[in-house]
Amino acid sequence: MMLLEEELALVERAKAGEKTAIGSLWDAITPKLYGYLVHTLRDTHLAEDILQETWLKAIRKIDQFQPRNVRFSAWLFAIARNECREHWRKNKKTVVVDDTDIPDLFVVKEMSTDSIFVEELLTGLDEEDREILRLRYIADLPFKEVARVLSISPIAARVRVHRALAKARSNIETT
Repeated sequence: MMLLEEELALVERAKAGEKTAIGSLWDAITPKLYGYLVHTLRDTHLAEDILQETWLKAIRKIDQFQPRNVRFSAWLFAIARNECREHWRKNKKTVVVDDTDIPDLFVVKEMSTDSIFVEELLTGLDEEDREILRLRYIADLPFKEVARVLSISPIAARVRVHRALAKARSNIETT
């Protein structure tokens, strides 16, 4: 993961019109963002579309990004999350509850042991708990950035992650 200062420096260069800075941001952020989208949407083609739409919106509005000691990547995840919601709203669909059908492409993309463990934990949780654990452990966002994406305080993010993990542990122990 890129340091906050590096990320913000790239954003400033991108704001100045430097295309290589956008490319560097893309290379650093896209793998985790794509994994998050595939895991959330359960459709690799839709994840690719929303990934592209997320980046297009971010690039168009990059001048509006104000760091306030928050990562650009957290802002991007918030855009992606809103794009998912918008897609579900337009298509009158809800989030897929069945976590047993993980797209093969997601597995092939060198899923880490931690991600596999998180995937097991997510089974049986409600969508709110799955979402916060996806952001924290699959997207690997720090609590401060999870809080920013979900529009809650960092303390609330920590508490919700802790509660979601407790529910997941309970689910695993009862199976």
